Amino acid sequence: MTRAMCADAGKQLWHAICGTAESADGATLLRAAGCLAVGIADMAGSARDPMHHETARVLAAAPGACTVTGSDDGAHLTGAATANAYLMHARLTDDSFMVAAHPGSAVIPVALATAEYALRTGSGRVDGEHLLRAVVGGYECACLLAEWLLPEVSRRGWRVTAVIAPLAAAATAALVLRLSDEVACSALGLASAGTGGPLGVVSTEGDGWRLQPALAVQTGVTAALAATAGLRSAADALTTEHGFYALFGGLPEARERYRPRLPAIHRVTFKRYPVAMFGQSIFDAVRSLPSIVGSAESIVVDVAPFAAEYGNQQSGSTTSIASVEGITLAAIEQFLPELYVGSGARRVPIRVTGNPALPDLAACIDLTLTDGRRFSLAGDGDTSGWQIGDFADHCHALLGAEGTFLCDAAAALLEQTGVERLLELWRATR
Repeated sequence: MTRAMCADAGKQLWHAICGTAESADGATLLRAAGCLAVGIADMAGSARDPMHHETARVLAAAPGACTVTGSDDGAHLTGAATANAYLMHARLTDDSFMVAAHPGSAVIPVALATAEYALRTGSGRVDGEHLLRAVVGGYECACLLAEWLLPEVSRRGWRVTAVIAPLAAAATAALVLRLSDEVACSALGLASAGTGGPLGVVSTEGDGWRLQPALAVQTGVTAALAATAGLRSAADALTTEHGFYALFGGLPEARERYRPRLPAIHRVTFKRYPVAMFGQSIFDAVRSLPSIVGSAESIVVDVAPFAAEYGNQQSGSTTSIASVEGITLAAIEQFLPELYVGSGARRVPIRVTGNPALPDLAACIDLTLTDGRRFSLAGDGDTSGWQIGDFADHCHALLGAEGTFLCDAAAALLEQTGVERLLELWRATR
């Protein structure tokens, strides 16, 4: 790639984001509405947990005009986006892309907080269509980068969400605030200066995985605001030696990086269970069985190679969020409580294999009992085909009637009072 092309990489990324946002059709905008509704429901569900509620309060920091989900106290734009990003990811219920990336937690909290900021400070005009197009563009940024960096970024030991979230958050804020091309490109470049987060947080115990994406979002929003204040990034900030692209996955040809296709938001997947995206199929498979009384002798779990390798499966903790073994045990505990699998050193071994013939979001499980009975299970976690009715059902399952009202309000964003109605319901959700 020539020096000129490297210098233009940030502009090319920004124009790809804007092009997708501006050309989004009705079906794409409706999908963005569904993402908004599910994101708010995820945040509200987490805010009902005292620990997550308190953590969000602390992250919100300085008071301001922007909503912190589940709280009566507002926060400044940066603090609100950070707190809400934490809430969206805190229970591992947020959406996914290419299995490992969580684009929604970098986009939805920022879009909502920035829209409130613009409306309440008079710094910009925001209507429902504009908000939805900003969401589409934010997802496009996150997913473009994830599509290009994965799986190499994970092999290098980085958590892809922490890598893409600063740029996606900056892009979303730039779209909502209608920043000029020059300022927006600087926001992306400045955000790249704070990217990166170790993948190790998903393979160990503790809460680092819950907080990490929120810190990345904070970086992106801060970068966008710094750009509006006049800071500028180098033209080759993304492509310089030891820069963003070189550190996280190498530099592809521009035609591959920004090739035209259906907006990426259509390939985002959503979780029915609060486990890693590749664990959805395991829960789906185990749930398909009727109640089993007996003792397990062996369990073999086949997943796609990426899932079998993700997060250091061999030496990682089985209680970590990335452990296929741990996810399988959790599914059995929830759906087959009368199946005995032992404990400690006497627990039945679970063999995890990577099967290249399996789709990324599929799993096959062979379960053998001590009495000779054998069960072969299959599960599918691909929810990329969800329509607005699926979003509504999911929101209702999380929040009851409040979830239904939120989804209806998100779907009605193209109406004249759409933004105000959605923000009003969001602020009132408890």
